[in-house]
Amino acid sequence: MSTLQLRLKNCIQTILDLEPDMRAGIWGRHFDEELSTLKACLQRVDAMDLAEDDVQRLEAATAGFLSELRLSPKSRPQQKHPLQ
Repeated sequence: MSTLQLRLKNCIQTILDLEPDMRAGIWGRHFDEELSTLKACLQRVDAMDLAEDDVQRLEAATAGFLSELRLSPKSRPQQKHPLQ
């Protein structure tokens, strides 16, 4: 397996690892189809002929997606205010 394939698998697996949190959060089952597609892609990565530019774009997209999830107000833990 090439380094490019490993990097792509890492991107896909990173998103798939969020599935339980996504289902439990505000997104519910909204991403079911996309997650199923990612699972199918993960199984085929070993046979893919990848280019560095493509993997870099996918890594950037993954980072952007993770950033968007962190910025979502409902995905952040609520701050507790002490009683006064």
